[in-house]
Amino acid sequence: MDESDLSSDLRDRLDDRRAERSEGTLALSEQEGYVGDELTLLGRNFPADEQYDIVWHTSDGKWGVIEANRVVGPQYSPRTEAVATVRTDGSGRFEETWTVPEDYGGSHKITVENDGGVAARAEYEVRPWFELDRTTAPMGESFVLRGYGIGPSLDSNNFQVAWDNQFVGFITGVINRGTATARIRAVGPPGEHVVQVWRNYRGVPFVANNTQSPLGPVGGDRPNAWTVEVTEPDDPPPTMWVDELLEEQPFEVHYPDLDADTEAELDVTPQCGPAGTQAVITGRNFPPNASVDLQWYQHVGDGIRGLEVTPTVRPGVLPTVAADADGRFQVEYEVPPAEGSTRPILAEVDGQSVAATGFMMQPSIETFEPTSGPVGTEIEIELSGIGWTAYESAPFFVYDNAPLGYACGTSEDLRSPTVRTVLQATGEPGYHFIEVYPSIFEMEDDEPEFEIRPHLSYLDNHPVRPLPACHMVFEVTGE
Repeated sequence: MDESDLSSDLRDRLDDRRAERSEGTLALSEQEGYVGDELTLLGRNFPADEQYDIVWHTSDGKWGVIEANRVVGPQYSPRTEAVATVRTDGSGRFEETWTVPEDYGGSHKITVENDGGVAARAEYEVRPWFELDRTTAPMGESFVLRGYGIGPSLDSNNFQVAWDNQFVGFITGVINRGTATARIRAVGPPGEHVVQVWRNYRGVPFVANNTQSPLGPVGGDRPNAWTVEVTEPDDPPPTMWVDELLEEQPFEVHYPDLDADTEAELDVTPQCGPAGTQAVITGRNFPPNASVDLQWYQHVGDGIRGLEVTPTVRPGVLPTVAADADGRFQVEYEVPPAEGSTRPILAEVDGQSVAATGFMMQPSIETFEPTSGPVGTEIEIELSGIGWTAYESAPFFVYDNAPLGYACGTSEDLRSPTVRTVLQATGEPGYHFIEVYPSIFEMEDDEPEFEIRPHLSYLDNHPVRPLPACHMVFEVTGE
């Protein structure tokens, strides 16, 4: 039997037995530390003048996702990496200095191996730690928080971020080997504020982390809280913006089944973008001179109420076109405000769908008005490109770094393909910041608890797709 078929626990026990039979000993200069630390590996009692590989035992992480929609939860599998090659001296000794890489936290096995056999082993604990890029920022800019050595265990898989003792959201390092990046808005009033990282339990900060937790202080002997200063901006902040949109492709698994299997082909250029994108649909190998109905689909349903989400034609979005004598056509159109994720586009001939393509709908801010007014002003917000999938359908609204609530990216009918809400302006006169962060609406695993919470490390660790956040600035004026 191949040892890769064995469980990780059984492989560890086999390695222990082999190490017990070896004559070599591996000692470490430290038993625990942080990503970026230097670690000295000391080999003793090995055969003289022998070459060995130093192997680091860790994990690969990913989000378990079904059909680019349902989020199962974080999933980890064993991974090994040869990090150095050493040769013993005449006394059977070696010494190697190595830098702990960006990787998951927790216990890692380090083995000395020769010809596939384990000659010695040791354990090293990677502890999570956090850093802030700066401690002063103009109002409206961001403090960049990075966490290292996060997860995969339940007690260290995600951490909660607070601003002025107010929970903002969570960070996790599931798909980025334990490293997470978050941008924390520098909100007013000008002056000193506090950013703090807490260890998570059931999706909320456990505030006795540094006093009574058996896991010890958050970040060990490194900071987990920073006093920061927010200064007046030199220029007014922008009114609204969306994070950089990346190149994406639609998911074919979200297309409806075709009625007929033909040689007809359909494609769209570009394949992604927000509302207002100028796109071109091209058809090939259709029946000569055929009338072709192009259909734009919206996903309709309500999972909470047990209504299955299915792709449904949204009438009137795309035109009917005529193929030429070679069975080709091309038509330009402007992508309308629409539900996010994959928007299937099907071509029908004589009432039967014969070809499909898709457009990956990305977020945009369609309405944000007014942009100033006294306390109590009703602020109308409309977002396009908010998807129906479990990893995308619950955009979470945060006002001045305080979570407010979420909206839903799907509806039970075709009434509205966008997300609309009305918020009340609050706070002292000056600028106030509305962020709409990605969140995970539903996860099949019970733990860790990620559901319907602002995901602050969405930049490098969100399931399925690198979703952007939306940002808006409202100025509260005097009466």
